[in-house]
Amino acid sequence: MLVDDAPVSSLQQTLARSRDYLEKLPPDRSFTALDRQVTAGELAGMLQALSDPASAEDDSQQICDRFHVYRVETPNGLLVTGYYQPELPARRTRSESFRYPLYRIPNDLVDVDLSQFCPSCNRKVIQGRVQDGKLVPYYSRADIDAGALAGRGDEIAWLDDSVEAFFLHVQGSALLRFDDGVQMQVSYSDSNGRPYTSLGRVLVEQGKMERGAVSLQTLKDYLRTHPAEQAPLMETNQRYIFFRPVITGPIGSIGVPLTAGRSIAADAGVYPPGSLAFVRVLARDQSDAASDAPVFSRLVAIQDAGTAIAGPGRIDVFFGTGATAESIAGELRNPGELYLILP
Repeated sequence: MLVDDAPVSSLQQTLARSRDYLEKLPPDRSFTALDRQVTAGELAGMLQALSDPASAEDDSQQICDRFHVYRVETPNGLLVTGYYQPELPARRTRSESFRYPLYRIPNDLVDVDLSQFCPSCNRKVIQGRVQDGKLVPYYSRADIDAGALAGRGDEIAWLDDSVEAFFLHVQGSALLRFDDGVQMQVSYSDSNGRPYTSLGRVLVEQGKMERGAVSLQTLKDYLRTHPAEQAPLMETNQRYIFFRPVITGPIGSIGVPLTAGRSIAADAGVYPPGSLAFVRVLARDQSDAASDAPVFSRLVAIQDAGTAIAGPGRIDVFFGTGATAESIAGELRNPGELYLILP
């Protein structure tokens, strides 16, 4: 039985947003779903069948009765983490305090769809720039922090905290608060195409942190208490994110607003974007008999993706905006169970 512990209203909103995405695609667009294929039309039809508010209270039973529910089995189990949207003070112009820029997409960034050159590349897109008539990798984080984009006028806003600016590139969106009371929602727009490297993994490999101690807060604390190490540690993650203002958000990779507690990020090469799943998150300490009880369990929609969320054994749950969401998301690194729901 799929026991859902979250409000039904949030589920209906999430289903509607996924359906909006799927219905804009060609109905015969095929997605990989574990070891089988499923079309956008089939997924949209399934979500439409679950969209009747009158039967929402019985969604879990409908799903078990009417659709295929596949438990995902992976060699190393499922790791569930969380992410959130920070609220950050910002300014429109640089000052002595607000000196860390958020950039929009620069005009020399080139997106290349490799499937136009390599049929087996399966719509893979890379980023670069043209130099002396050749496509070369785009500037790295170190290049950009050293001023490679300075003076072009591509800054959306300026932040006053280098640590928060760095982790904004991991979270992918923010609610910016300006000193005149205006708020701006910014969301992921593109990246420099460079590889993503986990700061936690780097600190563990360098012997500066125990693996079990890694969390968002401990990583922030380490950077703040070791200011001389900040720049070289941040530069180990070459990936750099470019943002765009949006009316509502944050916006997931499928182009719809995310729903706190219902939207998840997963590998689009393994799980169909926009599709429905059920996640059961378990306690970290599996030696405790109470760990059999889930930390939370609910129906979710795959509405986002992330470079660090790769393979069938990783999902990332979106928890909303602000300090409470940060606290929950930053501490979540738990085992779990994932059930993919298909027509």
